[in-house]
Amino acid sequence: MKKTSHINKKTTLKDIMTLERMGARYPSRLSFSRSMLRAMVREKWRIKTVIFDLDKEGYGSVVYEVTTPKQIYSLLCFSQYLDDKERSDRVIADKWDTAYTLHIGKISKLEFKRLKKNIPLQEAGRNSPKELILSRANKSVRLFEKVVDCLSKGNQPDINDFNKVGYLLRTTAVYGSGKFGLSDFSRTKVVTNFNQPFRAEMLAVYIIREFSIHLVEHIAYNRNPKKAVKIKNKIKQHLGIGNSTGLGMAPFIIKHPKLIHKWIR
Repeated sequence: MKKTSHINKKTTLKDIMTLERMGARYPSRLSFSRSMLRAMVREKWRIKTVIFDLDKEGYGSVVYEVTTPKQIYSLLCFSQYLDDKERSDRVIADKWDTAYTLHIGKISKLEFKRLKKNIPLQEAGRNSPKELILSRANKSVRLFEKVVDCLSKGNQPDINDFNKVGYLLRTTAVYGSGKFGLSDFSRTKVVTNFNQPFRAEMLAVYIIREFSIHLVEHIAYNRNPKKAVKIKNKIKQHLGIGNSTGLGMAPFIIKHPKLIHKWIR
């Protein structure tokens, strides 16, 4: 039987390689997030909260511990007050609502102290090869406060708002692969589970999404302990994580033209 391409014979790659058409493509089994989640399910990774130290307004630190068959990782989350006038989603901003790092191993008191001092500084801080990812995110102006208000009154958020906005927190950078002193990918792929591109980044973003839910529920509870509720699972499933940059994908696409060609065809 003769093999045929799903691309119409009259359609050229020039027609497909446009922002509009590429942006409309659905995720596939090759997608970074889906391949990451398959590995987590197949290998039965476990994620637990080992530190939850937030005040009533949601400022402080949270640490999630990820246990895999190969080793343990820690995602550190730092939340701080940020005036609305100072909030910017541009990559050149120097202040953020939240900051994160994915660390190899359990977090010690000494390492926690070092990272608590440096991670909120982002590019201006000092990192080590023990850190795989450096990231930061801002609260959604349209959705974050609205969801907190609903939950604190005992109401569920409008699922249409979730579908329209899509996230509670929006990352403005997710750095990895040797930037700013982080572990280089040539080392990461040997000493960790993350032997494929963007696996560590996807894990970090996945847990940041979970943190965003824990954050709004925590603030809502402290505003009204007697009436506050948590987001129902069927509504929670409509939440993702925002991303305002994606600059790291540019060199990946340039460096791997044959891979992109296979994906498109």
